[in-house]
Amino acid sequence: LYVDKTRFIELLESLGEPYIFFLRPRRFGKSLFVSVLDYYYDVGAVNLAEQLFGKTYIGKNPTAERNSYYILRFNFSGIDTASKENLISGFTTNVCNALNLFTQKYNLALSYQKTGMPSEIFSTFLVEVKAQIKGSIYVLIDEYDHFANELLSFQADVFEEVVSKTGFVRKWYEVLKSGTDRGLIQRMFVTGVSPVTLDSFTSGFNIGKNKTTEVRFNECLGFTAAEVEGVLEESLGEQINIAKELPVLKKYYNGYLFNKQAPKRVFNSDMVLYYASEYAVTNWPPEQLIDTNIASDYKKMAGLFTFKKQEQNYQILKKIIEGRAQKVLFTHEFSLAKDFTPDDFNSLLFYLGFLTIDKGDLNEADLVVPNYVIKELYFDFFGAVLKEEASYNLEVNKIRESIKKIAKEGQIKSFIEIVATTLKKLSNRDFIKFDEKYVKIIMITYFMMSRIYYVKSEYEVENGYIDIALLPRPGVQAPYYAILEVKYLKKQEYSETILAEKIKAAQEQIAKYTLVSELAEMNNLLKWVLVFCGEELVYEEKLEC
Repeated sequence: LYVDKTRFIELLESLGEPYIFFLRPRRFGKSLFVSVLDYYYDVGAVNLAEQLFGKTYIGKNPTAERNSYYILRFNFSGIDTASKENLISGFTTNVCNALNLFTQKYNLALSYQKTGMPSEIFSTFLVEVKAQIKGSIYVLIDEYDHFANELLSFQADVFEEVVSKTGFVRKWYEVLKSGTDRGLIQRMFVTGVSPVTLDSFTSGFNIGKNKTTEVRFNECLGFTAAEVEGVLEESLGEQINIAKELPVLKKYYNGYLFNKQAPKRVFNSDMVLYYASEYAVTNWPPEQLIDTNIASDYKKMAGLFTFKKQEQNYQILKKIIEGRAQKVLFTHEFSLAKDFTPDDFNSLLFYLGFLTIDKGDLNEADLVVPNYVIKELYFDFFGAVLKEEASYNLEVNKIRESIKKIAKEGQIKSFIEIVATTLKKLSNRDFIKFDEKYVKIIMITYFMMSRIYYVKSEYEVENGYIDIALLPRPGVQAPYYAILEVKYLKKQEYSETILAEKIKAAQEQIAKYTLVSELAEMNNLLKWVLVFCGEELVYEEKLEC
C-alpha cells in the first residue's frame, strides 16, 4: 500500500529555495518522505527510478533534477540524553555513521578525520569529498531535533549548554553552512517536530526556509479523507463498510490543519494505518484506539507542561480541558533566552500535534484539540495532575472497576464515591475553583480512563447540550450506555427550594434529550440526574423516561 505524495517533490523543487525545514508531529510520515527524496534524487539510483516511481505522480512527471545528487543523509533519533557526555558521543556516532555510509555507497576512498568533535570530523569530510566527486550533495536530515526535545522535557539546562553559541551542535551546523558556501551542498531537506530548537541550532545556519505552515504543504504529510478512503478500500476491500467506518476514523484521527487557509484537514497517517492493520486481523475495530508507539511518544506531555513556566502552562492546560479554544499568534522560531509567553507554549503544542488550527482570526488562530485520541491523552495527564494535587493514592484500577459497574450492571454508586473522595481531597486547594464545570471535568477525566466509552462533554443535540454522554466506542460492546445531567450548588446557596429547582431542571433536560433520534433508538441507555453541593453528592436519580 502506498499513498502517493510525490507531487510535493515537484513543488519543493520549484520553490527556488534550496534549503528547507519542514516540521510535523510525531508519526506523521516524515522519515518515509525523506526516504522518497533520497531515492528520487540519488545519482546512484537511476536504475531503480522506474521500479520505484513509475506509477507515481513524479514518475509520470519527472523533474529536471531527478537522480542528479549525491545523497548525504543524517538521522538524529535514538541518541542517549542521560548526560552531556553521552549526548556528544551519540551525536558524533550518528554523524560518523552517516559519513561512512556515504563513503561506502559511492565507493570513495576518503581520509578525513575520524575522531574529535563532530564539527571537526564533518569539516574534514567536506574538504575531502569535494575533491573526489563530480557533482553536488543533497543533505537530508531526519529528526534534527529529536534529542533536543528529550532534553527540553527533562534537562533544560543541558539543552541550553549544547545549543549555545559555543555548543557542539551549533558548531556542527556552522560547518554545514560552510558546505553550502563552497557550492558543494546544493540542496537540503530537514525534518523534525519542534521549532524550539530551530533558532538555537540554526543561528549558525541562517539560510534555511521553514515551510511548515505554508498552505501549499498542508497535505504533504498525513492523509486527506479521500486518501483514507483509498487506504481502507485497498487494504480491507469488502471486509469493511467504508461509509460506516470513515466517520469513526474522522472522530478519532482527523482534524489536523497546518495553515488557516488550507482547504482540507488531515489524519495522522500512522494512526489510520494502525486502525486498518488491526481491523484486517480481527475484522473488528481495535479496542486500543492509539498505536502504543504514538502513546509512548505523546506521554512525554508531563515534561512539556513543566517546561519554563509551569504555572502558566497549567492555566493553559485547564482551558484546554474545559474545551476552550486557545487564541495564538504563532511563534515560528523560539529563543530560550527570551521570555516564554502563552503564545510560545500554545505554538509548541501546535507543532507537537497536541493542538491544531480550528479557524483564523485576523493574524491569530484559534487552536483546539485535533481529535478524540489526543483528547484522551490530555485527560490522562490531567488525571495525574489531580492525583498529585489531591495528595492521595488515586487507584486507576478502582476507577476502571467502578465504570465497569456502570457498563455491565447499570450501577453508579461506586463511581460517585470515588468522585466525592476526590472533591473532598481538593476542597481546600486553589487548583480547583469549584463549580459545576470542574465537577464535570473530574468525572470526565475518570470516565476517559476506562477506555470503555466514547465520552462526550457538552454533547450537542437538537434539544440542547448533554452534560456528559457515555456513548459506543469502536471495539467495545458495553451492555449499558448513559447520559448524565450534573448540577452544582455552593454550600452557602443551598436550600431545599433551590435543590428542588435544580432537580426539576435536570429532569426536564434529560426528558428532552431522550427524544433525540440517535438516543431514542438506544434501548440500553441509562439516564442519571446528579446534584452536588460543595464536595458532597446530595441527590442521585436514575430516570426511566
